[in-house]
Amino acid sequence: MKNTILFAMLAALAGTAAAQSQGAYVGGSVGRAEQKLSIGSTKDHDTGFKLFGGYNFNQNFGLEGGYVDMGKLERSGFGARASFEPTAVYFAATGTVPLDAQFSLIGKAGAVRSDVKANASAGGFNVNDKANRTSAYLSVGAAYAINANFSVVAEYEYFGKIAKFEDSDDNLKANMVSIGLRYKF
Repeated sequence: MKNTILFAMLAALAGTAAAQSQGAYVGGSVGRAEQKLSIGSTKDHDTGFKLFGGYNFNQNFGLEGGYVDMGKLERSGFGARASFEPTAVYFAATGTVPLDAQFSLIGKAGAVRSDVKANASAGGFNVNDKANRTSAYLSVGAAYAINANFSVVAEYEYFGKIAKFEDSDDNLKANMVSIGLRYKF
């Protein structure tokens, strides 16, 4: 009986939130993704993009989730080649501090689930692998409201260690600086 009442209350709250979609938003960003491989302190940059959506409960707090493609890290030399292609899905609590009617600061904290496709070849051998990892997600940024519905958003996002290699302390870290548009319903 308690479960039925709890389910009915949650369904009513979800229906109310859906009916009041004024806080819902979607968006997309593009920017410079950086991957840092701890082996030999290798660092590479590539174009990354992000698709996201969220809901602001009020002008200061909300939730957001998104998909991020962080480009590709490639290295070659001495007849060997290695590449890493990280993607991630994140879910975060958001905090917004309005500075005036158009400009606001944004912060996010949550968790990210990363998938990294790895490919290495040397001397005729080819190895393909995939690694998954969950880590902390942090973001800081700013938004500028063009009008009531559209905002330009600039962010720095830190994805943490998105891959850790077995039997060693070696890892792959990622971050991204991006700019994009957000549409509020």
